[in-house]
Amino acid sequence: MGIGAALREAREGQGRSLEDAAAQVRARVWQLEALEDERFGDFGGDVYARGFLRSYAAELGLDPTPLLTTYRREVEHDDASPMNFTTSISVGTPGRQRSAPPAWMAWVLVTVVVLAGVALVGSLDIDGGRTPDQASPTEPPPSPAPSQRDDTEEQEPEPGSGETDETDTSEPAPETSEPAPEPEPDGVELVIALEADSWMRVVVDGSMVLEQVVEAGQTLPFEGDQEIEIRFGNAGGVRANLNGEDLGVQGSSGQAITVRYTQDGFEEA
Repeated sequence: MGIGAALREAREGQGRSLEDAAAQVRARVWQLEALEDERFGDFGGDVYARGFLRSYAAELGLDPTPLLTTYRREVEHDDASPMNFTTSISVGTPGRQRSAPPAWMAWVLVTVVVLAGVALVGSLDIDGGRTPDQASPTEPPPSPAPSQRDDTEEQEPEPGSGETDETDTSEPAPETSEPAPEPEPDGVELVIALEADSWMRVVVDGSMVLEQVVEAGQTLPFEGDQEIEIRFGNAGGVRANLNGEDLGVQGSSGQAITVRYTQDGFEEA
């Protein structure tokens, strides 16, 4: 749709590598590659994809407005209602109403039913309702002559002779291996997307890395080994994605809270 081509052409025209651009945007190389390849689904949501697109375009000196307009027209889907700090709300999509079947289809069904009934009646014996005589049971075969019984008894193996007619061909059941457990995430990967202006103080593994007002439309990735703690001045304008899981909006509009993110999840500090 031209978004990725415009980004790649601008970057290559400046003689810059993906690594250099990623360091300036504070993003990962694969995230910029996803933008240039138009793999927007890799970001886990439209709000994150738009934020990275806006930041990358601005870094390359491009006007992000036409790129975002194209994204909204060609890619974006309606997001579900924002989630608050403790509740997840899912919104269903109303299905399309089906139109009533045409009248000719009803007549075809009636005709098929009538023809099936006629065929069924014709297959019955309606001359008095008599049923065909049941075949007489077959007589049992005559018992073998004494000489034949003696021969048969002689052919039977003696008890304890060790001979058997049956052979155990059963195979041992294959051992079922348990599925390998899913690998746990290595460290804490957090992406913050600003839907409204908010003051933020970010502390990663005990070191403060950011303390300022972040404008709406920005997307900020953070990485830590143990934990990331963020103080939000407007939690209702911030969405978070922790290790690939969308946590939704982190609070209500204007709410000031502190949230601690770890590999095990997040909690209000």
